[in-house]
Amino acid sequence: MSLITKILVGFDGSKAGEKALDYAINIAKTFNAKLYILHVIEEGKIAVAPDSSMYPALIETMERQGRDLLSKAVDRAKSLGVNAEGLLEVGTDAADTIISIANNLNVDLIIVGSRGLKGLTRFLLGSVSEKVVRYANKPVLVIH
Repeated sequence: MSLITKILVGFDGSKAGEKALDYAINIAKTFNAKLYILHVIEEGKIAVAPDSSMYPALIETMERQGRDLLSKAVDRAKSLGVNAEGLLEVGTDAADTIISIANNLNVDLIIVGSRGLKGLTRFLLGSVSEKVVRYANKPVLVIH
């Protein structure tokens, strides 16, 4: 029996996210594991107030873009023989959402990309990958 049967990768379409996805696909293929590709829309980073008339249209646009990103990522994984599923979630914090979904799915491994924030920027903004590493109760692989 394989130690890794389910993998969750956080995917935002960035360069770091693409690298994390590539690693996740390769590991899933190696272990014949199910791959969950998660895209999180962070409500907390939307500059429009939730009670604004623009808010629903903005969320709808972000969801459409997220579904498009996920569709391409899932197709890429499946074309390489990986059993993959895309997940789109709206949450207040990407790291918290990644951790919550990882727990709900009971994955064996979480993979995230590192954006390479340094110094004061990292201190002020924090880092999704750093928070996932710190608070997840699952193994986490951070791809630089």
